[in-house]
This record gives sequence, C-alpha cells and structure tokens, in this order.
Amino acid sequence: METFKFDFRDVLRAPRLAFSLQKMWIQLLGIAGGYVAYLVLTYLSLLAAGGDLGSTWAKYGLLPCLYVSGEQYPWYSWLLYGLAVVALIADWLVANTAVSRATYMVAKGNNFYTWREAYSFAFRKIASVLLTPVSLAVLVGLMIAGAFVVGLLGKIPYIGELGISLFTVFWFVAGLFVFFFGLMIAVSLLLVPGIIATTDEDAFEAIFQTFSISWNKPWKLLFYEALTIVLSVVSLGLFAAVVKEAVFIMNGLFSAFMGADFINLANNGQGMLQSWLFLGQGLVEGLYKDFAHCIYFTNQFVLIPAADLPVTVVISSYLYALSLLFIGLWVLSYGLSTFSIGNTVLYIALRKQKDDENLLERKDKEEEEEDEAEKKAEGEEEAEKKDKDEDDDSAVVEETKE
Repeated sequence: METFKFDFRDVLRAPRLAFSLQKMWIQLLGIAGGYVAYLVLTYLSLLAAGGDLGSTWAKYGLLPCLYVSGEQYPWYSWLLYGLAVVALIADWLVANTAVSRATYMVAKGNNFYTWREAYSFAFRKIASVLLTPVSLAVLVGLMIAGAFVVGLLGKIPYIGELGISLFTVFWFVAGLFVFFFGLMIAVSLLLVPGIIATTDEDAFEAIFQTFSISWNKPWKLLFYEALTIVLSVVSLGLFAAVVKEAVFIMNGLFSAFMGADFINLANNGQGMLQSWLFLGQGLVEGLYKDFAHCIYFTNQFVLIPAADLPVTVVISSYLYALSLLFIGLWVLSYGLSTFSIGNTVLYIALRKQKDDENLLERKDKEEEEEDEAEKKAEGEEEAEKKDKDEDDDSAVVEETKE
C-alpha cells in the first residue's frame, strides 16, 4: 500500500507510478480505440466534402483535422468531424478511468489487479463517466438557448430594449453562471475519471465533488493541475528522447551488420512515418521549442523508389514504419498515463484536505462485493468439507458394523 502525504508531493509520484507496462497498456488500448474512431469519422467528413482518398491522405496522413486546413466545409462534414472529436474524448475518458482504477487499486496494495478488471470497471461506470460532463454541457446549452430566446424578445420595438436594459444585472449574473459552468465542464473532464475510479459512485457524486473541489480548493487545484501538466510534458519528452536514442543505436548497429539493405529499409520506413505524421511536427516544436529535435524527426527523408529496391526491402520498410508507429504510441501512452495518474492522485490529496477522508482506507462497492464472494466461496468450501467428513464418518460406522 502506498503511503501518501496528501499534498503536492504525491503529484510528483505520477511519472513513477505511470512507468508501468500495465498502465501504459491500458492507456494504449484507449488511444488505439479512440484514434481509429476519430480517423475513420474524420476521413469520412473530408470525403463527404468532395475530396478523394489519395489526395486527402497525401495532405493529412494519420493526423487529419478540419481546423488546420483553413478551408470551407459543408455542415455535414463538420457534423461528422464533431462526432469524431466526441468519440475521441469519450474513449479518452473511459481509458483514463481504467488507468485511474488500476492506479487506485495498486496504491491500496492490490498488486494483482489486472487491466481486464480495470476496463471492466470502466465500462461498468461508462454512463457515470460520460454523463457528468454531458450534464454540465446541457445546462450551459440551456442557458445559451435562454439567452437566444431573450435576444429574440429584445427585438420587440421599444419594449424589448427597455426590458433588456432593466435586467442588465440579472443578465450579468447569468453570464457569470455560464462562465462558471463552462469551467466546471473543463474541470470535470480532468477529474471525473479519478473521482469515479476512487469512489465507485455515480454521476451525481462526480458532479458534486467537481463543484466541491473547485469551490473549496481552487488555488490548490490550479497549482496541482499545473504541476501535473508540466510533469506529463517533461516525462513524455524524456521518454521520447530515450526511445529515439535507442532507435538510433539500433539503426547504427544493423546498418553496420546488414549494410545497404537495412539502410534503405530504415530510410524508407522513417520517411513513410514522417509523411504520415508531418502535421504533428508543428505541435511538437511548439510544445518543446529548442528541444524538439531530441524527440522528433530532424532529417528530411527522401524515399527511394520501390522499383529500385528488392520486394522484401519494400515490404520490410512498411513493417519498420508500422513498428515505429507502435513504439510512438507506447511513448504517447506514458505521457497520457502520467497525466491521468496525476489527476487521480491530485483528487485523493484534495479529498483528504477537504473532507479529512483517506480514500485509500475506504472499501468501495466492488471490493465489498469481492469480499462477499470470497466469504460465500469459503462458506461453500466449509460446507463441502463438512459433508465430506460426515460421509467419511458414516462409511466408518458401516464398516464397523460389518
């Protein structure tokens, strides 16, 4: 069982707790599922706008986004893209809940908690996880709809202008509510996976705790969250730098031993991956500035025509590119796991400060059900043993009589 300090020092543990094959695997599964849904729906939105698959792929690769193009798209393309973003966020919340649950159970001393159990819990709580931000978004939407109706009424000559101006203070307060609820949506997206994972409660409890933490510990929440973001970015960068050096060493060794064949397949593999992910270069450079070259492509690879290479080298180039992509997803999963675990630990610490309740000492519904199942199994075993002993005693009595 982990010993928590219930302050910012617990958040500093996030990179270490996240450096686990189990937690990175849980996060990787979430990345894969959400990314595939996003990729398919986004490409459908681009194709629905009249583009062809070849040119669209050449333009966006594996990172399609309608916002970066600056082009005009029909409403149905934006609708499909909106569904893609929603699917990505929903999958991210479920994956974070699974990671948070695994972290919570391991912190309590259950080192045999599996990734299957973590996802089983996350899918059992999927309604609560998703309904929390959705409920807040609906409230904000109703407020905006109310403002739209009032705006229409304000168009009534004379009476409309006077009515709007007389209730200026009321509209100001309503605007503050919209702003506050908008912030709560953002906070819920960060905290809800950790809240659900550590309390095993429903959406109502998640909404209540979101407001309670934000209202009672706003500055600590802001500080701990900023610390979590910094740790996630730094951890991701350091891990990516180490992985890049490992790939560089691998390329150097195999180039020396295999010669031109490996050099050609590595060149084409890295070139293909670079073309698939070229839109991500600006994001990495904006995030890591002068250190971007340590974790991303520094060379512009020129692909060798397939006609000039053996078939096996061409096929191996694709396999090499896909392998590097898989490794890159592992790296990304570590950064996201650090972020998810940081938010989970953050909530445990703030809950202790706010309510003086140590969630690590609390037994939730799932654990109580497991205890009841174990007691039931032990009772059945004792009953079977008792029946067996009685049968043995009966057999001895019968033998004695004979």
